[in-house]
Amino acid sequence: MRLAIAVMALQSAQAAMGAPSVQTTAKQPSLSQCIAMRTTGADRMLTAQWLFAVMSKSPQIAHLSAVTAERTSELDKDFARLMARLITKDCIDQVRPLAAGDVKDAFEQVGGALGEIAMKELMTGKEVDKGVGAYGQYLSEEDFKPLMDSLPKKSPSHP
Repeated sequence: MRLAIAVMALQSAQAAMGAPSVQTTAKQPSLSQCIAMRTTGADRMLTAQWLFAVMSKSPQIAHLSAVTAERTSELDKDFARLMARLITKDCIDQVRPLAAGDVKDAFEQVGGALGEIAMKELMTGKEVDKGVGAYGQYLSEEDFKPLMDSLPKKSPSHP
């Protein structure tokens, strides 16, 4: 049983990291609504921090992060408590029918909804907007010339 819970937790974590199944949000909009209503800004920031710590373990980006193993462990514990609270208390009425059909899918849907809400909150703000657009200073019209030259030419319209 403990292994099954660990596997389901892993799957919900993967969904939280942006790999939810196509059916995730379409299947149970009330679950997404419950997660949105029953999580605080602190819950969503915890989720975003946990996601960052998990992603920072990837060899491709590990050099960009200074997240310690101790901090990752703290985030893991806090995120586990959050998931347990959402699944067994706050949104149990929305999770129960999903779990009756497929427990694995229910965990994935909770993780996916939580990850989506956390990322939406994290990606708001002037600083983020500025950061997202910062690469634009390194683009020029010349960079897109091959595309523009390949488009059909519009003929002038006659009145």
